[in-house]
Amino acid sequence: MYFLWKDTPHGLIKISHEGLYEFADNILNSKLQLYSIALAAEKEQEDADFTIVISDENLTPEVKTQIEDHLFEVIAPLGAKTSVVWASPERGIIPLLSNSYAAAVLASCCVVISMAGLEIFFWTTFWGVAAWFAVRGLAILAKKFRSA
Repeated sequence: MYFLWKDTPHGLIKISHEGLYEFADNILNSKLQLYSIALAAEKEQEDADFTIVISDENLTPEVKTQIEDHLFEVIAPLGAKTSVVWASPERGIIPLLSNSYAAAVLASCCVVISMAGLEIFFWTTFWGVAAWFAVRGLAILAKKFRSA
């Protein structure tokens, strides 16, 4: 689905969201994460045709300006104007707990510690991790021998 039609000196171009997203993602540094691309509101249309949201990863203002200028320079031949919004990624324990598997593991650990004690928890965790590594190692060896 096309999300922007633009009359340029080179003719009419149609820009899809996926194509523009992939194009902008390829332009960016591999350390930067492209969060989204959205059409600008009608009242802001004279300022920009679409907005690009990028992670800032604690960049200095000079580096941010260089990245913005590079994006503007590359996208300008399309006949489109862009604006860039910098966003900080969420960090901390709360995003970890939004993962249902992490929450289940944390709850299980709390129950084992409260019901059986720290010593049982330690040995259960130790042997569980050892078994996981053993099975993982055997799977890798089996795959290596199967491909040989």
